[in-house]
Amino acid sequence: MKRILTGLCFAAAMAAGAEMKFATVNLETLVKNHPNHESNRSLVKSTADDYRKKMESRQEQAKSLVEEGKKLQSDWQNPMLSSSAKADIQKKLDGIQRKLFAAQQELRAEDQHYQEELADLQQRLFKIEKKEVEAKIAEFAKDKGYDMILDVAACGFAKPELDVTDAVLKLMGVEKPKKDE
Repeated sequence: MKRILTGLCFAAAMAAGAEMKFATVNLETLVKNHPNHESNRSLVKSTADDYRKKMESRQEQAKSLVEEGKKLQSDWQNPMLSSSAKADIQKKLDGIQRKLFAAQQELRAEDQHYQEELADLQQRLFKIEKKEVEAKIAEFAKDKGYDMILDVAACGFAKPELDVTDAVLKLMGVEKPKKDE
């Protein structure tokens, strides 16, 4: 879809017969080199680590219920127990099973909630970075008289001499850009 729109933009520009100045940028490189990109990645990682620790704690609680149930199951199999003692143990086992089922449901719901929160955080931070990068591209285009600057990924092919990524990086204050990982 992006390529179709890009092609239509070029066709419209050519049809207008105007002398237009075009350039390309590697948007992915610009975002990866955004001044806050690494701190944002660290924030997402630390948030994910916090969620993981919370989930591990909850899993330990569930494991303790399983262990308690195994002990009661072992006690229930004791042939020396009276039928009333076995009935009491069975009630306790039933209670543990209900608690374990509820804990597992809560664990799944909490995990899903954490995953959604993490994805939302990543998306919000990316949008902020992208918006700031796009503002720098617009500033560069205005300062240098470009009519259109396109993401090279949307073009399919563009002459390497049209690439102004390094110039936009300098405008962003990036001296030594990180290369694609």
